[in-house]
Amino acid sequence: MSAKYGTITTYGERLISEAETLVALGSRSKTLVRDYRQRLEGHCKPFFGSQSVRSINTPRLKEFVAYLAAKGLKATSIHAILSFVSMTLKVAVDDGVLKAVPRMPRPSAKDNPRPWFSRQEYKQLLQTLRRLERASTPVVVRRWPITKELRSFCTFMVNSFLRPADVFALKHSNCEIVQRPDGIRYVKITLPSSKAANYPVITMPAAVEIYRRLKADHEKDGYGKSSDYVFLPQYQSRSYAQEIIRRQFGYVLGEADLKTTGAGAERTTYSLRHTAIMFRLINNEGLDLLTLARNCRTSVEMIDRFYAKHLDAEMNVAKLQSMKFPSRYGKSLS
Repeated sequence: MSAKYGTITTYGERLISEAETLVALGSRSKTLVRDYRQRLEGHCKPFFGSQSVRSINTPRLKEFVAYLAAKGLKATSIHAILSFVSMTLKVAVDDGVLKAVPRMPRPSAKDNPRPWFSRQEYKQLLQTLRRLERASTPVVVRRWPITKELRSFCTFMVNSFLRPADVFALKHSNCEIVQRPDGIRYVKITLPSSKAANYPVITMPAAVEIYRRLKADHEKDGYGKSSDYVFLPQYQSRSYAQEIIRRQFGYVLGEADLKTTGAGAERTTYSLRHTAIMFRLINNEGLDLLTLARNCRTSVEMIDRFYAKHLDAEMNVAKLQSMKFPSRYGKSLS
């Protein structure tokens, strides 16, 4: 069929333009445009070419899935690309070119629980960080010496629930230390919308002192202003700062013998966020999943699929055995 009605590229560019507007308004993360562009240029455009959107149906989309799978993409990545295609075709529906978006194939995916650090492993990680940062001869990864800022990054991650990308985008203007009359304290973090969520993030109490110490250290070097980045403020390129931490963290994992989990899953800086979530699930003290999900800027479904799968009965045996009334076999644990 002729492409006179427009192609995936036609409407994909429109979708990207709309995304740029959302980013400019501050309602979506800058990564949205980058991700859309990569899905269009890297996958959709090479496959669909000049094919008219009117000729794209479910069988054709199944062929697209097979094409993506042959490139070695995992089901989660294929889902993201199909979601982009669906939104692109909705633009064509809005223009009256299509009556409806064709049914999208559903490539099956096995949910893999996220790699994290147990309490003992986390303690082992911190011990290794301290040893390396205090070495008589500085430990240099590539050309970047390991300092206590790396440990601050790790502990802040575990006490803030943030994604690595959000931590590197964090400026002091996004952070507010809150000290309540009842003694509760935390850092209230306000970031641009992420994955359709714009809730503020509330940290654990330990994050307050981690943040204060880090800011005080940076102020000695002329940083710490509201417009400065919280981590590695001397580097304006956030991708460069992230690369420094990524390489240093990988080196530390090797030194601590923690590169992979017992199941063989590879740990990354993202594992620190997973650890923060897992610690809350294990020591939940009655915390409901909706509150946790909102604070992590994700969904209850994602928490259940990718984190709660790590849980076993022994981790929360007290909760399992709790009772609202006395039992003939023992006192209530609730």
